[in-house]
Amino acid sequence: MSYFSYWGKAASDDGNAECHLLPYHSLDVAAVGWHLLAPEKRLTQQLAARLGLEPDALRKLLVFWLGIHDLGKFSRAFQGLFQPSRAELVPSANAPTYLERHDRLGAVLWQANWIEWLGCDTLQWPHGRLASKQRRQLGKTLTMLSTPFFGHHGKPVESGQCRAEQFFIHDESGNDVEAARHFIADWGRIVPPVWTVEQLSSSDWRDTLQALSWTIAGWATLSDWLGSSREYFTYCQEQMSLAEYWTLALKRAEAVLKGTGFARRPKALPYTGMASWFDSPQITPTPLQKATEELTLSDGPQLCILEDVTGAGKTEAACILTQRLLAAGHGEGLYFALPTMATSNAMYSRMGNLHRHFFTSDSAPSLVLSHGARDLNDEFMGSVEDAQPEDGEYAANDMTASSRCNRWLADSRKKALLADVGVGTIDQALMALLPFRHQSLRLYGLARKVLVVDEVHAYDHYMQGLLGQLLTYHARQGGSAILLTATLPLRMRDELLHAWQAGLGVEPQASQQYDFPLLTHTGSHGVTETALATRPEVARSVDIGWLTDEEQGVDAILEAVSRGECVAWVRNTVDDAIRAFEAIQQRHPDATRCLLFHSRFAMCDRQRIEADVIQRLGKHSTPDIRRGQVLISTQVFQESLDCDVDLMISDIAPIDLLIQRAGRLQRHARGPRREPLLQVLAPEWTDSPDAQWLQRALPGTQAVYRDTSLMWLTQRVLREAGALRMPDDARQLLESVYGAVIDLVPDALQDARFEQKGMQKMAASMANFNSLRLEDGYISGQQWQEEQEIGTRLIDEPTVNVVLLVRTAEGDLTLWASGEHHAAMLSQAKLRQSQAAKLAVLPTPYQQRWEALQEQHKALHYAQPWLVDADEACTYSPQWGVRLGD
Repeated sequence: MSYFSYWGKAASDDGNAECHLLPYHSLDVAAVGWHLLAPEKRLTQQLAARLGLEPDALRKLLVFWLGIHDLGKFSRAFQGLFQPSRAELVPSANAPTYLERHDRLGAVLWQANWIEWLGCDTLQWPHGRLASKQRRQLGKTLTMLSTPFFGHHGKPVESGQCRAEQFFIHDESGNDVEAARHFIADWGRIVPPVWTVEQLSSSDWRDTLQALSWTIAGWATLSDWLGSSREYFTYCQEQMSLAEYWTLALKRAEAVLKGTGFARRPKALPYTGMASWFDSPQITPTPLQKATEELTLSDGPQLCILEDVTGAGKTEAACILTQRLLAAGHGEGLYFALPTMATSNAMYSRMGNLHRHFFTSDSAPSLVLSHGARDLNDEFMGSVEDAQPEDGEYAANDMTASSRCNRWLADSRKKALLADVGVGTIDQALMALLPFRHQSLRLYGLARKVLVVDEVHAYDHYMQGLLGQLLTYHARQGGSAILLTATLPLRMRDELLHAWQAGLGVEPQASQQYDFPLLTHTGSHGVTETALATRPEVARSVDIGWLTDEEQGVDAILEAVSRGECVAWVRNTVDDAIRAFEAIQQRHPDATRCLLFHSRFAMCDRQRIEADVIQRLGKHSTPDIRRGQVLISTQVFQESLDCDVDLMISDIAPIDLLIQRAGRLQRHARGPRREPLLQVLAPEWTDSPDAQWLQRALPGTQAVYRDTSLMWLTQRVLREAGALRMPDDARQLLESVYGAVIDLVPDALQDARFEQKGMQKMAASMANFNSLRLEDGYISGQQWQEEQEIGTRLIDEPTVNVVLLVRTAEGDLTLWASGEHHAAMLSQAKLRQSQAAKLAVLPTPYQQRWEALQEQHKALHYAQPWLVDADEACTYSPQWGVRLGD
């Protein structure tokens, strides 16, 4: 029987066609890839240039391979998964058991037969003319070339010890291998691959292909997903020639690309000034923004690092550079990566209208939010389109491309990296480096994009290690990057520069400037650094005061309240924050003006409190509302909210965090106020501290910041300076804590410092261990996982999502946020594993009801239930959050 006797997609209903024939589905996918890899596209041109091919030749070579991506479906074992009643297909009565996925079976079939198959005239295969040395290189080259296509389901596959005859049979009803051979030969007549002796025998060419194979794999995966859409590719089981169907498939591929936004990239507009963004001629660029307007862009991928104080307009400066890079052809879209979901939400709203000014009015660029709780963002959810209809499942271990595609289209965390403009957490980009299914799709989505990473200083050594690897590959695949920071140590800046230079294959060149603010620009031309002035309105001095016990903090707050001021106290632990809140609320003349904000709230209460904080202390809060307000918070206040207070108190923390916290002190211009003062709660100063110096005074802080030398160095430099003078002293302050200061650390704190340095090295090693070896190319041999096993952040202790439950008047079990949209997510709080272990186990009579809730709400499947009113030791309230028993 011919290759028309094999199905490729199975219908899930009783439509006109019970199935879609395998050759047709193969051409559907190839047609999508054909359009995505059009010769006029910049990514195509870049890949072709790297591989020494003409763009049209590159397209033919890769699309030929894409057309045989589902070769494994010629297996009678796969065909046995579905037997239509009205189609004349190979019988499956004696089909072997389907023990291997069809993607691996494709690699098995190819490995067993490629020498014979490639001998046919239609493929113009030159192997007969190869010398013996060239022949030895042939197998390696073909393996690297074929793996991205057989591994189109999100991870590489290899043939291993599997034998083709176990799954592909030859009997009186048909010959699976011969059907595959004939299909390849006929397909080669339609899209003949361009083979050259130089390519196939060159180790340099193979090395280049190896480096680019991740991008090629992402293109193949996207082509497969889009080519599996039943909405655009109507199922057909009637025979027609491949040439005839190819014409039809190309038209349908155009339609699916147009319908999903991939038909053409938006056309960038030249940058003409920020006035055009905001329709206001009164805008005066800050010094940083002016520098980005005047920066001479280089050829090829380039990296910019923008260092300036909070409020200097770094976001707008990054947008200026982004639009200029897009207009100059150095990118076709952008992804804005931020440290938290809250900052991502804020940036998504901010980019809502701004991004449209980067492109022509008819471009209609897509804008997508990407993080784990984006379903709770009403602004984003209003823009999500309905999912496409799904195919039926073939088997539990063989999810179809359609169903994966549909799930992905509803999952903006992956979609964001393919959108023209994506906004989300840095985690979504870093996941491209980790062995998760479809990570190559993330790399492909980032290709030719401008990657903007905000608050680079906020990432630990583990994330810094991953970020360095991401920058290296991003430079390699032709993207540009912009990094924003207010407090970046010199060592960290050099590491980021070197990572980028490694991607370009140039000699590492360190930064030379000590100045701050600073604009650093690097590409193939080398490194240029521009010292800047800062915006006069944000250049200021914040006096430093010192407190030595919590009672002094309470007294300072109450004194400020008596003057009508608003105050924030940023504490390093939730327990310390709760204790301080309790003490102040009892003595505040109006307890309703006290607010507690930390991470141990259910999401619904956390959102409510966050909105309350913004109303009380935000940019548009009024003097009457602000008067006497007291916020006791953990680090969540410094990380995300655009608020300011008249007086700030902070537990001692590393210098960069104190600078960040001081950024919330008198941040916005208001009426007359006293000089800004940051009161720091710290141990009594001593030149010769012992090992328990911090532990005795602030045990919670010691648990969070284990390197006590950082606390001591921070206290030392601030006592000497007497103030935070920004930006004048920024570099000196940072380097006095993070620079070459080992000789200044007292002997008693050296052990803690060495221990933490060891932990940092371990974190960097873990980043290397967990991440994929991108330099090895898209090959098998690494432990690929689902997105639960390995994280983008290294934490001391795993966290648990706890679902708060309550009893109704009828004694039934319901969610804490019952009645709310997304109640399952809104009812959850995140606790450390040891904290969650203190919560009471769900009483047995409610177990069945809990299982019913899990069936009803997908978000509850991996969460721990907690019936709040049945716990005698631990409590919860919308005002206090989770309070743990002893």
